[in-house]
Amino acid sequence: MTEIQRLSDSCVLVTTDNEATLFDPGFHTFTSGDIEIDGIGDVTRVLITHEHGDHVSPDFIGWLVERRADLQIFSNEAVRGLLAKHDFDVRTDLPDGVSSEDVPHEIVPNGASPPNRSFTIDGLFTHPGDSRQATTSAPILAAPLMAPWGSMTGAVEFVRRLGPQTVVPVHD
Repeated sequence: MTEIQRLSDSCVLVTTDNEATLFDPGFHTFTSGDIEIDGIGDVTRVLITHEHGDHVSPDFIGWLVERRADLQIFSNEAVRGLLAKHDFDVRTDLPDGVSSEDVPHEIVPNGASPPNRSFTIDGLFTHPGDSRQATTSAPILAAPLMAPWGSMTGAVEFVRRLGPQTVVPVHD
């Protein structure tokens, strides 16, 4: 059985019989006090869509690694470079059951658009990070709603275009 739990912001925990995958462990989830961090369970792997602090917190990664030394972290080259400065190993390949699509991050107010990777696990759940450019979605989609780079209209258009069966709101 699969359980999907949105923790906060864009951080989502997907637990199956074999894996506990944490998406985008950013500072909001780690420092807000809104969730009981110790209650997230035994995370076996982390998938990070891009390098913004609300999607990856080195402190949160360190906390996870302290609890599981064999934790596997997957992302793109930009995140790999960021976390290498903190002595964390990030893989840019994909684990079994995971597919990805490198899609542009939506343009932020300062004009930047960092590399962004959309991940799909077990053909069930897709997390596109801060992109509405993904071309495919699993039946369950984490849809970024109210981000500083977008609008609710854009979010609705994105969801309609991909046509998932269920939407998990993120970045709200």
